[in-house]
Amino acid sequence: MSGQQNDLKNTSAVVLDDVIVAPSALFGSLLIFFFSVPFVVFGNGFLVMVGAVMIVLSFIDAANIATLMLTTKCLVNNGNLVIKYGLSRRLNISIPPPAIRDIKIKQTWFGSIFKYGSIIIVGDDLGVMLQYIKNPLAAMEAIRKSIGIWP
Repeated sequence: MSGQQNDLKNTSAVVLDDVIVAPSALFGSLLIFFFSVPFVVFGNGFLVMVGAVMIVLSFIDAANIATLMLTTKCLVNNGNLVIKYGLSRRLNISIPPPAIRDIKIKQTWFGSIFKYGSIIIVGDDLGVMLQYIKNPLAAMEAIRKSIGIWP
């Protein structure tokens, strides 16, 4: 549900439902996989090797996107913006609103077609990039609204 916020257990944390990873981000990996299969099946020598490398890279990319889909959480806890993602190397980043200098959107042409992009949060001493976010403009507005920052 767009714009709705859910309470997280019995804490003061509020999960931002608009900040989720888009399943459509997997289409890029799927396209690379399908274009690589003919190289492996019908190629010889160098083309088979190129196709095999592209297939492996598409699986790695798909695994990365799937991990982000399962682990990315953006929430507001005690007024701070908290971003959590990662599986084997879990990152928990807490940024107080006064430390946030800018929130930007980065979107490729492929991402604009499939309606996903990256949100870059620039702080005083660090920057955080949330990748493959579904409808990044709505997600950016939800982040700004939840922590009280408007352009």
